[in-house]
Amino acid sequence: MHTSIASRITASAAAAAMALGAAAALAPAAQAASPAARTVHTSPWLAGGELPLASMFRWKAEPKTRQTSTGPWQALYSCEFSSPDQLHVTSVTGMQFGGVNRHVQASQALFRFKDSATARKALGAIEHDYAGCAKHLNSGHPIDIDSHKPDHWTLTRTAARADGAAYRLVGRDSAGKPASAPSLPPDSQELFVQHGATISMIGLYGLNGKIDNASGAASTLRTMSYRLSHA
Repeated sequence: MHTSIASRITASAAAAAMALGAAAALAPAAQAASPAARTVHTSPWLAGGELPLASMFRWKAEPKTRQTSTGPWQALYSCEFSSPDQLHVTSVTGMQFGGVNRHVQASQALFRFKDSATARKALGAIEHDYAGCAKHLNSGHPIDIDSHKPDHWTLTRTAARADGAAYRLVGRDSAGKPASAPSLPPDSQELFVQHGATISMIGLYGLNGKIDNASGAASTLRTMSYRLSHA
């Protein structure tokens, strides 16, 4: 059974760091009492209905699953060829979403950095990783661990903004069946937005099923950007 990248982020956090209540330390600062202030400030955490494919999977945010870690991390995203140390990530908070299909998982993670310049540089490194992702994964001529047929990976940038981008990674064996790889689900959509000293990431992972509809990526990126920049 594949384990989603996001699940492993949360599992690492649970093993390495603070109690659940520590997630509040990375939450937005307390809002001002005035009504005007409350209309400006919001949370960087998305609601289930704001994720891609929400109508299909009926995502529901699960705040009680939030875990914060200062590392080490098994993985932060699928095309991770820059290590967390190279990105200079200082902490990660991950949260899961519930859905109607146990074979498709969703989560959000907030990557924290020492300052906005470091976060912006990290976003550039992430985008560089994705640009070369398919070539890197295919360079070793991977063989499917179940079918023993050749696997092939494709990467599509499904949306882009000045402050982030969204990607879809797909693996199939030579017979067209979802790839079975040691550490990657055969279908994933991952979205990144950076503002200030934080990168917000949404991940969808099809562990045993296709999630090829990426039409909601641009809308979710806009929402991520708004939430993060107003937190």
